[in-house]
Amino acid sequence: NWLSAYDESKFLGHKAAEDRASKGAPVVIVQPGGVYGPGDHSELGSFIDRVRHGKLPVRTFPGLGFNLVHVDDVVQGILLAAEKGQVGRSYVLGGEISTVGHLIDEVARLSGRKAPKATLPPAVMKAFAPLGPVIGPLMGLPSNLREGIRAADGVTYWAGHERAMRELGYTPRDLATGLAETLAALPD
Repeated sequence: NWLSAYDESKFLGHKAAEDRASKGAPVVIVQPGGVYGPGDHSELGSFIDRVRHGKLPVRTFPGLGFNLVHVDDVVQGILLAAEKGQVGRSYVLGGEISTVGHLIDEVARLSGRKAPKATLPPAVMKAFAPLGPVIGPLMGLPSNLREGIRAADGVTYWAGHERAMRELGYTPRDLATGLAETLAALPD
């Protein structure tokens, strides 16, 4: 049972890459964490933009954990994996283990905004799931609120990137530095 279609696609893609490597293909697998940075139009990028403009009314799933990584660090990691990675190995390309709550606080601090104090409990979110197409985007969640809740409620996407650091020489920036660079590059 998958948390989301996205989770399933990542798992199946990983298995396909491992299968190819086991048959002799020169495959090195990279697994980026939650990628952010300038020009990011993903749900994470939109979420960061709402926080920096003070348009996030409440916190949702502040304990949801990610290994947040700047896009330039992912590019560095991919190039290093292509150059130094062992065939058949997987390398997590992360930045900093964090939570959505910490991300909100950091973006608000760096933007000179107040972070929302109120948190919408998961039970309330579940009650509003049928209204997902309307309220999901307002709260930084997908329109399919049921899938978003399932992928966020009590979940952590924490994976360490120590192997990439040790074997590839991967050196990601910390979250505060990456967010400051990201926010400085965005238009007002």
